[in-house]
Amino acid sequence: MDLEAISTNPKYKKIDPDYVEFVEADDIWVRAYSIAKAKTIISQHVHTHDHITLVSRGTVEAWQDGEWFGEFSAPSMIKILAGKKHAFRALTDDVALCCLHNLRGTGLGSPEIKEF
Repeated sequence: MDLEAISTNPKYKKIDPDYVEFVEADDIWVRAYSIAKAKTIISQHVHTHDHITLVSRGTVEAWQDGEWFGEFSAPSMIKILAGKKHAFRALTDDVALCCLHNLRGTGLGSPEIKEF
């Protein structure tokens, strides 16, 4: 199933990015997502810098630039390159993801996030 079909399927819930924890320490920004239910989607978005997404609990599948990128189970890390649109879908209940952004030297005050 492709990302567009999943995103428009009413059986899947899009997570509201306002309900995540965001912390900064020494130019390292961490955005932590807790996803209670399988089939929840973190919508496609892009950053101007590379970052790492840590799957610390559960299993997700990921897309980059609209193409399926793989299935990742905890503990695992996913490298996301700058400018790559990416999205995640929880495959299990009780998923925890942490996106780690090192902004040192980028001139950014916070991670730039553009949603699609």
